[in-house]
Amino acid sequence: MNPIQTDIEPKNYTLYTTEKDVKQYDIWKVEWKNNPKNIQLAVIVQTNYLNMAHHASFVVCPMVDLYMFRFWFLRVIVPVKNYGYREIVLDQICTVSGQALIERVDILSNDDRQKLRRNLCIIMGFTI
Repeated sequence: MNPIQTDIEPKNYTLYTTEKDVKQYDIWKVEWKNNPKNIQLAVIVQTNYLNMAHHASFVVCPMVDLYMFRFWFLRVIVPVKNYGYREIVLDQICTVSGQALIERVDILSNDDRQKLRRNLCIIMGFTI
């Protein structure tokens, strides 16, 4: 008998498509790395063209508690409903499975969207 018994069935992240209504600039609770005890916030940064295709994964920027980081273009501080202020971590862009998206908790304001786009363009070397 396995001494570490769990009643949580692991998710299969390989061939999953989602019917969730995910939109760019939504803030979601995300289960990181198939660990139900590691729930974090993330903002969806991929385009709605891909989101509408119900793709298996989503490009996100994780969010963390406020931390005074000295490179302003790597972080965007935003208010999140019921969570206070959080920082969007632009230098840790990653993808997550649609199955890891738990629930939408908020959406970025137009001003915060503009800051996020500007800073992503600076980091990636794109022009606006």
